[in-house]
Amino acid sequence: MTDSFDDMSINDVAALTERIMASLELDASQEATPESLGFDTTGTTIPRSVKLTPELDLRCKARATELGLSQSAYIRSLIERDVSTRTARPLTTADLPLILEFLRHAA
Repeated sequence: MTDSFDDMSINDVAALTERIMASLELDASQEATPESLGFDTTGTTIPRSVKLTPELDLRCKARATELGLSQSAYIRSLIERDVSTRTARPLTTADLPLILEFLRHAA
């Protein structure tokens, strides 16, 4: 990714535009409940250590409880959804300057 909108190729702009549009088109059902809810543990599971900030840990616990899941099941469901959709890299805060510049040029 380049530092400036002016330095972007047409392919970079197209990819950024596609990612922006895809992120805006998320429907409520995609956000409401992860796909399999992480309950598919019939096979062997491998424990993983995931480091979370205290704030993110609290938010994760709250959301898992809201969905009636353990934290492990909730995190597993998010991973399952991500690997099943195989979409482009999600937008991050690092993309914001480029998005803002893109919108300024589009206006």
